[in-house]
Amino acid sequence: MGRCGRISLTLVLLAGLLASVGATYATASQSGATGTFTLSADLPVRYPPTTCPPGTPSSIDCFARTGSEIIRGLGNVTEAYPYLVDGSPAGCGGDEVRVLPATVRLSVTGKGEIELRLDGSGCLARVPPNPVEGVETFTVTGGSGKYVGASGGGTIRHVSFGPPDWGGRDTWSGTLVVPGLEFDLTAPVVTGARNKTVRAHRGKKRVRFKYTVSARDAVDGARPVDCRPKSGSWFRVGRTRVRCSAADTSGNESKATFIVVVKRAR
Repeated sequence: MGRCGRISLTLVLLAGLLASVGATYATASQSGATGTFTLSADLPVRYPPTTCPPGTPSSIDCFARTGSEIIRGLGNVTEAYPYLVDGSPAGCGGDEVRVLPATVRLSVTGKGEIELRLDGSGCLARVPPNPVEGVETFTVTGGSGKYVGASGGGTIRHVSFGPPDWGGRDTWSGTLVVPGLEFDLTAPVVTGARNKTVRAHRGKKRVRFKYTVSARDAVDGARPVDCRPKSGSWFRVGRTRVRCSAADTSGNESKATFIVVVKRAR
């Protein structure tokens, strides 16, 4: 091959290498630029009656709806919003109500808040003692802390059982998008949960036994482990199953079990 041919081949290979590196960088930048989270959560809620804002029409009943749950990928989440029910909505039947639009705040412990806008419901049947059930669409309008710039949307299905407990459930289904945030969906790794064999002292039917089980999370580092029975407990002669669990701050949980076998002294 002549000198010109070698130069041409070198340029082609170099161009291909640069294109490959550029494509890899662009893909990595794009995947890291926006985090997309599939929101699927079922929260038990309470909604005791509350005082309506001044100027609220007399046909509207006001409630303060709140709930809390651990949502995998987010963490410990508390929701709060005004639950406003129009008892005489235009265009609905005499035994129907309508839930009005509202702003919801989802507070994630140690991370920030997500703000959502509910669009309100259609006509919903209210025939006590049956619960009031409805579906609304929601739009993510922003956030704070780790959730600055949040967007997305979906639906919320709510069930309200009425007095005397004023309890219900909110089921969220949709998508949450946050620029630059990588949602953590990986549970901690539990180590040390291995079967153990120990011997009781002669004439004894149980023995106090200590063991070590630990957990480490890729994001949060070392995490506490809850085991039952606890290390240092009394274990009777025979087989006892020990159940352990560890969770991270994003609501991911790992579980492990092992057997402690206590044998009689020879």
